[in-house]
Amino acid sequence: MKTLLLVVCVALTLTGCKKKAEPEPVVEIAATADEHDHAWYYFTNANLVQIQLPQISQLQSLKPWTENLRVSAANTDVDGNGFLLVNRLGVLLFEGTAEPVLVHDIRLFGSSTAENLVFDRGIPYFTLYRNAFFNKAIAESASSDENRPYLVRVSRINRMLYPALTYGDLDVSGAYEIVGTVFDGDNWISAIKKTDDERTNFAYRQWKPLLALESVQPVTRAGKITIAPSSEEQFYAARVPQDFSSAPARLHGLLRSIPADFPFLLTCYTAGGTSPRFFVHGEDGAAATAIIADGWICAVFSDGTTYFNGALKNRPVLNGGANLAFRLPKLPKEYRYTHFCVSGDFLVVGWEESNFYKTGRSGILVVDMAKLFYGTAR
Repeated sequence: MKTLLLVVCVALTLTGCKKKAEPEPVVEIAATADEHDHAWYYFTNANLVQIQLPQISQLQSLKPWTENLRVSAANTDVDGNGFLLVNRLGVLLFEGTAEPVLVHDIRLFGSSTAENLVFDRGIPYFTLYRNAFFNKAIAESASSDENRPYLVRVSRINRMLYPALTYGDLDVSGAYEIVGTVFDGDNWISAIKKTDDERTNFAYRQWKPLLALESVQPVTRAGKITIAPSSEEQFYAARVPQDFSSAPARLHGLLRSIPADFPFLLTCYTAGGTSPRFFVHGEDGAAATAIIADGWICAVFSDGTTYFNGALKNRPVLNGGANLAFRLPKLPKEYRYTHFCVSGDFLVVGWEESNFYKTGRSGILVVDMAKLFYGTAR
């Protein structure tokens, strides 16, 4: 069976909306990888396992998204290496090949929620916290440990994870938890939460390392960072979605064929960059994620509709420099695509079974774009 069906559409189906602009060629990728142009994987508690289809993967009980296995963030660094942060498992590293490397440390991931993949001086970091609302027992058991890791560095060379900052470094102790952090390339702002039987209190702190983060020791001590009070307004200024009209020109160019009345909420990363920006087009729309790199730009919608412009690493520009639209294999009902990265010839996209705030089965799809669009593999 042919894996690809090249269709020049009068209507681009994106959750049922009709096109109003000139349509682009759309490549349909069949669900089963008969010609080895893509591969499915699902997450277990200790690894990832290749499968034929997501719906036949091992059953995973539905849990709040903070407590279950799932791709919680992803990006590509400036050298073209892909990083996927997998909650409760580790970091998947793609170095231009189809085979991922799992960087794992059960001491870090076993009982904490992993989020906020960012890059500082080209080095990837992520944060850890425990959700007191969904898992009170875990939150209370370690609330007094001031040396509990908060900011963790990923070493691609050593294939290891190195805690950089602790909760004590940020002067967070007792029942308080850091529930969010934004990084603009210079300053970090963290939201700190305490919940008791009567109310929830928030505080906001701006902090900045005094030394390069890759050189600091993973124990609480003075002289690692400076801390100053911040505000809710400063924290949310970087998280509140802006109107899509203010999005970068390259993003507008990539999505120009989407109808003006089609709503979506888009999370936009810069390759090797800081915290993402958020853009909204209309209200109550589809979810999408985009990455802007020097040589390419890509956006993936939750239903699998994907847009790409540019060139894969060490490859000619695709589609003569025009936008390329394609659809990832259709997922079962209640499943969705999430965060992604591009590394070498490969697009790597997270998928998950979703039910409101809970997730069940999850994994990744690895697509060989060179085989799909150049008709060849390395």
